[in-house]
Amino acid sequence: MAQGRRPAQAPLTGDVVVALATPPGAGALAVVRLSGPGAWAAAASFVAADRPPAPRRATLLALRDGDAVLDQAVVTRFEAGASYSGEETVELSTHGSPYVVERVLALAEAAGCRPARPGEFTYRAYLNGRLDLPQAEAVCDLIAARSADEHRTAAADLEGGLSSRVEALRAGALDLAALVEANLDHPDDDLPPVRPEDAARRAGALADAAASLAASRRRARLGAGAPSVVLLGAPNAGKSSLLNALLGEDRALVSPEPGTTRDAVEAVADLAGAACALVDTAGVRAAPASELERRGAEVALSRARAADLTLLVVDRAGDPAEARAAAAHARTLSAEGRCAAVLTKCDLPERVAPEDLAGLETVSVSARTGLGLDALAALARRRLAALPRGLPAAGRQAAALLDAAAAFSTAAAELAAGREETAAHTLRAGLAALDSLVGKDTSEEVLGAVFARFCVGK
Repeated sequence: MAQGRRPAQAPLTGDVVVALATPPGAGALAVVRLSGPGAWAAAASFVAADRPPAPRRATLLALRDGDAVLDQAVVTRFEAGASYSGEETVELSTHGSPYVVERVLALAEAAGCRPARPGEFTYRAYLNGRLDLPQAEAVCDLIAARSADEHRTAAADLEGGLSSRVEALRAGALDLAALVEANLDHPDDDLPPVRPEDAARRAGALADAAASLAASRRRARLGAGAPSVVLLGAPNAGKSSLLNALLGEDRALVSPEPGTTRDAVEAVADLAGAACALVDTAGVRAAPASELERRGAEVALSRARAADLTLLVVDRAGDPAEARAAAAHARTLSAEGRCAAVLTKCDLPERVAPEDLAGLETVSVSARTGLGLDALAALARRRLAALPRGLPAAGRQAAALLDAAAAFSTAAAELAAGREETAAHTLRAGLAALDSLVGKDTSEEVLGAVFARFCVGK
């Protein structure tokens, strides 16, 4: 266990939770995770096995839905204390059929499991001392990393990089606080004297170290907390023109030739006062014209799955059948409330109507004339404001470190003036700020905000 981790303790509830741990939608594989006391007993109600499989050994077993075989799955059982969450855990790797996943979740719930809340598996890992709070936040950051720098920072934090630096800072503050308090409580004992200038210098060094670490947190994840809005659609639907119109500048190359955009183009945008990362993606269609187009489409779909809001961009003058298929597919990529539609080229004759778009909230726009852009920005702002956005890790961590820096700076001034009692109080305030950072003494409100950032299943 890394220094600074929360001591192992029982989870808040003894129930078994279940969730899909892989992205929703069809795919080669899907992983369903059960965690909690009795996880295997719940899984055994629909896993065909005479006895529990050996711990941490992948075993091919049939999943049964009543008297019928639902699927062949690779089942891995983890004992309490030897799993990600620290609890008894079962992971079922099935074929990635949405129907199979739906039935597995239903069978688990019928066996007494309840659906996991966002981030609950990691929250339980935190409660059980498997991770401290910065490491738990790093899990979320690692999943969301979109650049080498973001990945590098999150991976270092997950390995305990931030926690070890905070623990070293905390040890120095605790040593100084103990020295000051001992001289206050036992002035007549044979204790090392507190020289005001030395103690003030030590407190000042703690303040500088905390402030420097706070600055590094802000630099490391600058802009990482901005919500993402992804433009998804067929080639030549008008995504790049829409991006340029919303930005008010020519950021993406526009051409009448389909497939001009080959990779994601990202820019910071202000949509009716809501700051976001606006992402233009390569066109997606049923039959890609080349391997390069296919790979670009895979990137587009991946970005859409991870987006805070996906805007399905549809050419109003296009084919209605293709529009209906695209809308139905888009609904499978995003959670409820995270997808809307944009009918472009509304200055041209209509072939596709809002009724063709699978019930998605729809705005009609013209990138050429600007018609409808304000309404689209307002829609995006409303949708983003309605999403549960937790406390960004960098902001929370930097704020706690700045609180500690301020307390240590005050303590330095008090010590220099010979006011040791006040200095002891402010040193303790600095320690409390550091404790809140690593999760040793963190309010339930802050914990709720931290874990609200997670997706269900992690």
